[in-house]
Amino acid sequence: GISTIGTVLGVTVQYTEFSGFEDFERLSVPRLKDIGLNSPFSHSVPCMQNTKLYEIAIQGFSMLQYDVVSSFNVYKAVYTVAHKYNVQPWEVPESLCSPECPYGHRKLMTGQHKCCFDCMACPAATFLNKTSYTFCQACARDYWSEAERETCKKRAELYLPWGAPLTTALLIYLGATLFLTLGTAVIFLFNLSTPVVKSARGKTCLLMLASLTVASCSTLCHFSRPSHIGCLLKQPLFIISFTVCDRALFSGV
Repeated sequence: GISTIGTVLGVTVQYTEFSGFEDFERLSVPRLKDIGLNSPFSHSVPCMQNTKLYEIAIQGFSMLQYDVVSSFNVYKAVYTVAHKYNVQPWEVPESLCSPECPYGHRKLMTGQHKCCFDCMACPAATFLNKTSYTFCQACARDYWSEAERETCKKRAELYLPWGAPLTTALLIYLGATLFLTLGTAVIFLFNLSTPVVKSARGKTCLLMLASLTVASCSTLCHFSRPSHIGCLLKQPLFIISFTVCDRALFSGV
């Protein structure tokens, strides 16, 4: 079942010759078995001034189970820290399972340890705060960002202002169209009783011309900065008026 626990890291300790310990064990430990705990002779045994070590010795603890190499490494580490006042950065090894994620990427844990993770790029319209690598945050309203970004930028607004040359040209064209449409409607209105207008179904033509006028006026909603009301009206005005004109045309055919 080892495959179910995730990533396993093993560390081995390099063997180091620890001379003198076996001689100490052979000469000192047997002497302690015949000496009582409160006996003055116990303090005469070398390296047994600590009563904790003395109690371990007289209880028959097997030194075969004692990891001399690991203990000596711990001793060296503690001794080094205790006697070195200035420890250089390269003397302290750093263990990393996964490298740090680049900016615009979040950490996705892949194991039981926090140092083991994958880096996932934040999608567009999101950003990753530098102080948090947990999740990608959505951009605020009117802001946007590309993928793998740390911050969001304000959206660029592109529209036709009223004073632009293109806007002026379109308004002139719209005015000419409305003039022709309304002029034709006025002529038809004053001549509804004439045979020519009657043959052209004058009232139906008036409805068609009125629908075309409304459809033309819907283009006014496309100028300047888009507003909520303008966005709601521009499409329905054009679609409804154009549909009425189309129905009136085919109903008269």
